[in-house]
Amino acid sequence: MTMNRFDNGDVLVVPLSHFRRSDLALAGGKGANLGELSQAGFEVPPGYVITTAAYDLLLQKNNLQARLTEAIGSFDPDRQDAAAKVSQQIQSLLHEISIPEQIIDEILKAYRQLDEGAVAVRSSATAEDLPEAAFAGQQETFLNIVDERALLDAVRACWASLWSERAILYRARQNVEQNTVKLAVVVQKMVPAEIAGVMFTANPVSGARDELLIDANPGLGEAVVSGMVTPDHFTVDKRSRRVKEQRLGRREVTIRSKAGGGTEQVTLIQGAADTGTLPLQAIHKLSQLGIDIERHYGSPQDIEWAWVKDETKTGRFFILQARPMTALPEPLPPVSGPMRMIIPVLAEMWQTRPYPLDTTTFTGTVERAIGNFLVTMIGRSAPNPDEMLLEEDGVVVQFTPPQLHPSPSMLVMPWIAMWRTRHYDPARWEADPLLAELIVQARALERHDLRSFTWTQNIETLHESLAWIPRVMELRERYFPQALLGLGGLSLLLALARRRDRFGVLTSGIKTKTTETNQALEELATQIRTDPVLRDLFQRVEARDLGAELKASQDGQAFLKRFERFLDQYGHRETALTISQPAWKDQPDNVLAILKVLAETELRKIQHEEAWQRTRDELLANTILGTRLLRKRFLKSLNNARAFFQIREDTHFYVTLVQPTIRRVSLELGGRLKQADALDKAEEVFHLRLDELQTFGRQWPPSSEVVTQIRELVARRKARRESLANKPMIDPRLLSVTSGAQAGEDVLLTGTSGSPGMARGPAKIVNDVSEFGKLRPGDVLVAPVTNPAWTPLFQRAAAVVVDAGGAASHAAIVAREYGIPAVMGTMNGTKELKDGQWIRVDGSHGLVLKDEEMK
Repeated sequence: MTMNRFDNGDVLVVPLSHFRRSDLALAGGKGANLGELSQAGFEVPPGYVITTAAYDLLLQKNNLQARLTEAIGSFDPDRQDAAAKVSQQIQSLLHEISIPEQIIDEILKAYRQLDEGAVAVRSSATAEDLPEAAFAGQQETFLNIVDERALLDAVRACWASLWSERAILYRARQNVEQNTVKLAVVVQKMVPAEIAGVMFTANPVSGARDELLIDANPGLGEAVVSGMVTPDHFTVDKRSRRVKEQRLGRREVTIRSKAGGGTEQVTLIQGAADTGTLPLQAIHKLSQLGIDIERHYGSPQDIEWAWVKDETKTGRFFILQARPMTALPEPLPPVSGPMRMIIPVLAEMWQTRPYPLDTTTFTGTVERAIGNFLVTMIGRSAPNPDEMLLEEDGVVVQFTPPQLHPSPSMLVMPWIAMWRTRHYDPARWEADPLLAELIVQARALERHDLRSFTWTQNIETLHESLAWIPRVMELRERYFPQALLGLGGLSLLLALARRRDRFGVLTSGIKTKTTETNQALEELATQIRTDPVLRDLFQRVEARDLGAELKASQDGQAFLKRFERFLDQYGHRETALTISQPAWKDQPDNVLAILKVLAETELRKIQHEEAWQRTRDELLANTILGTRLLRKRFLKSLNNARAFFQIREDTHFYVTLVQPTIRRVSLELGGRLKQADALDKAEEVFHLRLDELQTFGRQWPPSSEVVTQIRELVARRKARRESLANKPMIDPRLLSVTSGAQAGEDVLLTGTSGSPGMARGPAKIVNDVSEFGKLRPGDVLVAPVTNPAWTPLFQRAAAVVVDAGGAASHAAIVAREYGIPAVMGTMNGTKELKDGQWIRVDGSHGLVLKDEEMK
C-alpha cells in the first residue's frame, strides 16, 4: 500500500485499520504494524494515525525545514554535548510554533469519531520497529489523554520527541541519516487493562526459537516496558504451549489510569504477589496469539499486549504493538553433558582472546596435546580441538563447542587404556624418569642465548619447545586412567557407605606445585612482615615502585636475591595460557604486588591435612568401608583419587615451564622485525602466525615488499581484533547452561559450586594481575577468571566469586585447599557487583547473595 491510495497523497489523518506494514513512510513503524495486525484479524484497539504528511505540513507552514537542516548539519557525534545542544534547539522550535488549523481540525474530527473517550497517544517514527533496529523507547508515549487540549499537547510533544537527545544519539549509532526521519502519531482508544506486559516469540537470551517468553504485571504495560517492576515471568514451550518455567515477580508498583487524565503509580499491597497474574488458560491463549503473529510476519516478534477480564476463562487480549525482535542470537548448538563440564575449564584457559601466534605455538599445542590424550581415552570419538576456535584471517572470532562423535570405540577404549596403564601407579608418578628428563630439557631451553642465534636457530628453539609439551602430556596418559578409576571407585564406595558428603574433605589437603608455590610466597611474605626495614618499605611504597626501592637498600638487595631464586623456580607461572600474556618472571612487579597483600597479615591456619585423615579414619572405624572386604579397595581408590588432583595440577605446572621461553623467542623475532621497520613494536609479532614467521625470516633483512606485506597483515589483524573487543570469545550462554543454581529475592548471582561453605565480606573487583594490590584481608575476591597465578590471593580472601570456570577449575581446587567458599561461572559478577558492596557467598549452592555491612 503506498501513499497514492489515500486521496492523492494529501492525507493528514487516516484510520489505523487502513494501513499495512508497507506503509512505513506514511504511518511510521508502529502505525504500519498495528494497521497490518488489524487487517489480519488480530484485536487492536481502534484508532487513527496522524501521518507524516501532517508532520511535513507542520514544518512547511512554519518554514522550519531549512532551520532543522542547519541544526542537524552542526551535529558532531564525537562531541560529548553536541546531541543535547541540537535537541534543545530543535525541540524549542517545535514547542514555539503553531499547529496549522487544517491539522488541528483533522485531529479533533477523528478524536470525536472515537467518542472523545480516553486515548493513548504514541509516537510512530519512520525509523522505528525495523528488523535491524527496534528504536524501542526512543520517542514519547502519553496514556489516558481525556480532552482535546491535552490531545493536541500530547501530539506536539510526540513530534518534539523525534528530536530528543537519546533519539538523536540512537540514530547516530545505527547510522540512520538524521535528515530523513519523520514522525507519525498513533491515537487509539485507551484499553482499561487489568494486566499488561510484553511477549517475545523467541528466547531473546538463548536464541531458542521453540520458546516463548511472557512478562506480565497488573495495570498498564508501561511499568513492564520501562523496567520499573520485576514482573511475573513465564517461559512457554511453543509446540505444546506448556509453561516450562514460572517466576513470580515482585510487582513493586502498578501503573493505572487516573480520573481526570494521565496515570498514577500505586504501590503493591502486601501479599498481593503470592499468586500469578495471568490465569493458565489466558497464558495458553496469549501464547497462541504470539505464535500466530510470528507466523503472519514470518519472523520472531516483540509484542506488547493488554488483558481485560470478561465472562470467559481466557479473558480478552488486545495487541498494542508488534515489531521484529532485534539482536536475536542464533540458537545454541546442542551441548553434550561432558562438554558442559569442560566448557567452564576452557573459559578459564582463555582469559583473553588468543593471538595468531598463540594459536600456532603454545596455546594450540596444549589444546592438541589434550585432544590426543582424549583420543587415547575414548578413541576417535573424542572432540577435535582444531574445531574449537573459529578464525577469520588468523584472528580468533569465537569458540565453538567441539562435538563428540559417538562410536562403539567409546565403550572399548577406556578399558584398553586402563589395561595398558595398569602397571603405572598414580601415587608414584613423580618418580617417573620421564619427569626428571623433561625438567632438565626445559631448563636447557631456557638457557639458550637467543640474541646470538640466527633467525633459523630461534625458530628451531620454538619447535623444540613445542615438541616438549606433548611429552609432558604423556605423563597424564600413563597415570590418569588409574587415577580416574580411583576417582570413580571412591565415589561409588562413598555412595555405598552413604557418606557421599565426605568426598570433598577426602580430596582436600593435597600437596601440589600450586600449594608449594604459594607456601614459598608465604615464606617471602613472612620475611617482609618480620623485618622492620622491609615491612616499612612494602607498606609505604606502591607495588610498581617496589623493585627500584628494594635495589636502593642493602636489606632490599638481599631480599631481591631470594626473590630471584623464587622466580627461577616458580616464575613460569602463567597469567593466561597464552604467550602473548607475560608470566610472573616477565613482570615481577605483579608478584611484588601479591607479596604486598600477603605481608599485611599472617596466614590463617588451615587444618585440611588433618581433616582428610580424620575423615578417612572415621570411615574405616564406623562404616562398611573398614570391613575386610572393602578396606583395601577403599584405601587404594582414595590414594589414586587424591593423586588425580595432584597429577592434574602438577602436569599443568610443568607444561608451562617452556611458556616464558616461547614468549622470549617470539619477542626476540619481533624485535628484529621492528629493527627492519616491519613492526612498530616487538609485541606486534603476536599478530603473526608461526608459519609466517618462518617464511618472513628466510631472507634477512627482509625486502621492502615483505616489510609492506607484514605491516598490512598486522594492521588488518589488529583492526579485526579491535572490532571484537566487546564480543566475548566464549558465548556467555554456553556458560549459563552449566549452572544449576536457582535465583531468589536476595540472590545477586548464580553459578556453580567451586568450594563449599558460607562467608561474607566486601566485594573487591580484581580484573587482572595488575590489580592484585587492591585486595585486602577479609575481602571477597571477585574476578573475571583465575588460574594458578591468582591463587596466592586466596590465602587472604574471605571467599572467591569468578565469572568463568567450574568445579574442576584450578581456582576451585585451590579454594577447597584453603577452605574458603567459591562460586564459579557467574558470567557477569565483575559487572554486576561493585567494589565495597557487602555480599554473602554460598559456595555449597553456587549463590552470591545480598548482605549488610558488619557494624
